[in-house]
Amino acid sequence: MVYRIGLILVVLMLPISGGADVIHREAQVSDESLEALNYLLGFVGPSRVDLRQFKPDKITAVLKFLAAPKEQGTLYHAGVSNGTPSAYYEVDIARRLDQIIRLTYHPDIPAVFTAPSTVRLAHWEQIDTRDHQLPKLWEPLPEPFSPVFFSGVEHLVNTPDQTTGAYYGYNLYRSVILTRVSGRNLLISLSRQAGTSSVGRRGLVIGSDDRWDYLYTERPGLNRFGLGWVDSYMYDSYSVAFYLENPGGPTVRFGVFKWLRAGWSNINLVRRAHIYGGLQRYGEVFRQIVEHSGVANVAALSKRLLEIRRLPDDRLRGVARDYLEGVRDQAETAGLLSKNEARTVFDERSYLNAMGREAMQSVVVLEYLKQLLGKPHRVDLKPLLPVPSD
Repeated sequence: MVYRIGLILVVLMLPISGGADVIHREAQVSDESLEALNYLLGFVGPSRVDLRQFKPDKITAVLKFLAAPKEQGTLYHAGVSNGTPSAYYEVDIARRLDQIIRLTYHPDIPAVFTAPSTVRLAHWEQIDTRDHQLPKLWEPLPEPFSPVFFSGVEHLVNTPDQTTGAYYGYNLYRSVILTRVSGRNLLISLSRQAGTSSVGRRGLVIGSDDRWDYLYTERPGLNRFGLGWVDSYMYDSYSVAFYLENPGGPTVRFGVFKWLRAGWSNINLVRRAHIYGGLQRYGEVFRQIVEHSGVANVAALSKRLLEIRRLPDDRLRGVARDYLEGVRDQAETAGLLSKNEARTVFDERSYLNAMGREAMQSVVVLEYLKQLLGKPHRVDLKPLLPVPSD
């Protein structure tokens, strides 16, 4: 047992998402910024403060940090809260804020479309608005100006971790604030995990992570030699994300603080570099997609994605079947699965027929996104869903 505990500690302390920048030092943000972050986190969760009480002047310090230049090779963080470590990541996106909001909060554009490397499935369990619909945050802010708020609960299933292969399902309390600070439009997205995640299940990254090809099994454990027995969980996570518009041009500074505690037997095995790597895995892909000319026509794009959501089961299943055949062949060729394992995992009755509509839609959306961006894809969707023109 000592050997097994030591092995899992070694494996889970490896970077859980590849491609992170080289880190030379760590630096905690100022006490004033920490106070501002704690103030914001009070607006999300089951006992949150009423969003109408939000005061922009309470977060001045953290907004100054957001806008300031950063030292290359420095991992910024917000310390440890309740045993949960944190990390900060930022990237500048060459789009207007309203365009970014429309892509990320449009009801007909699923989260997997803008986060294919980190999100498998996502849907709102609850939206706390009068009509229980997402507000159209991309529309011009009211004049005289007043902030726009909404909250709710979102269910997420993430993609397999690049090192352990584990993926998890969990609920997030969400609160969103759209406001204006010193003449600059600002969107704040807050999240707090609702309880412990489902047990980590074994998945695979098929090929390079930038291909966004993932395999999901129902088997608990980690996809590492000798660790198939491990029951791992995400115990706690919360985040504060800022989208601050640059008044001098169509650019938005996206900055996010994230806290994460995960591991096995209530032992946290997450380090700041792991969190940063996961944020970078999301942020770089998000920027590439949002800036791509193929998504500029959001109205046409949302119509095509709505068409995917309305496809009958047999057509969704046909695309998913073709996709899975390609994934299976590559997994076998690369030695990720033996022929016996592939036969067991991809048996139509145990995999394809077990996929619900949302999972099949996610596959079609991913293949459509790849086609739209000119990336390699496994299924030609042009006869089914033509690519919208700009």
